[in-house]
Amino acid sequence: MSAAASPIPVPALDIRALVAGYEPDLPIVRGVDLTVPSGDFLVLLGPNGAGKSTLVKAIAGVVPIKSGTVHLRGQDITSVPSHRKTARGLAFVPQTENIFATLSIHENLQLAAAILPKAARAGLIDRLYRRFPDLARQPSRLAGALSGGQRQMLAVARALIVDPAVLILDEPSAGLSPKIVGEVFSMLREINGEGVTIVLVEQNVKAALSVSRRAVVLVEGRIAHEGQADGLFGDPLLARLYLGTSHSVEAAVP
Repeated sequence: MSAAASPIPVPALDIRALVAGYEPDLPIVRGVDLTVPSGDFLVLLGPNGAGKSTLVKAIAGVVPIKSGTVHLRGQDITSVPSHRKTARGLAFVPQTENIFATLSIHENLQLAAAILPKAARAGLIDRLYRRFPDLARQPSRLAGALSGGQRQMLAVARALIVDPAVLILDEPSAGLSPKIVGEVFSMLREINGEGVTIVLVEQNVKAALSVSRRAVVLVEGRIAHEGQADGLFGDPLLARLYLGTSHSVEAAVP
């Protein structure tokens, strides 16, 4: 008798024929099919206006979905409100307004933990302080007084409070110095190494490809190219789609 076939793993995210946008008759995402295996680190690339941020916001429940489906670990979450998606294991860090600037670091974490059982909150916040010692050293400091890198750390810490299966980030390197970008991306690689699936929207092509496993390029709301991240640095097609040039990404991106 032949050995029984191994069950097919359920992907962390499975998106089918997704159409989404801010206005019903003006879709920005136009029929995206995308499967993100559990434990993957996927970066979404593409020129400005390609629909990258709209896609992840639609997945997170922030932008209306006109048609298509989104499954999280096999469960249909297409019409689930954003806060309930968080409770099911989908965490989203937007590019802006991802912390409460007038609250302290500790108050930000407490607010993020409010959806959890009360008995579990203190322990989870303590665990995050161990992961982010910069935050632990100044829990009473106002979030608005933090540096750009510290704000991103706090935003990610808030997202991790629910121990998500999938972490989605929209342009986490925006406005940060190259040194801080390296620190943020190193942190994301560590989080991914602990089993959290990551989907990252990023304009910093070199930095994103250096930490991710796989990349997808969006152009005009559709997937135009995809591949393993380490193989895309010298791919002239990526450079043409992303930058309108025939050179490799290494040559075209500073």
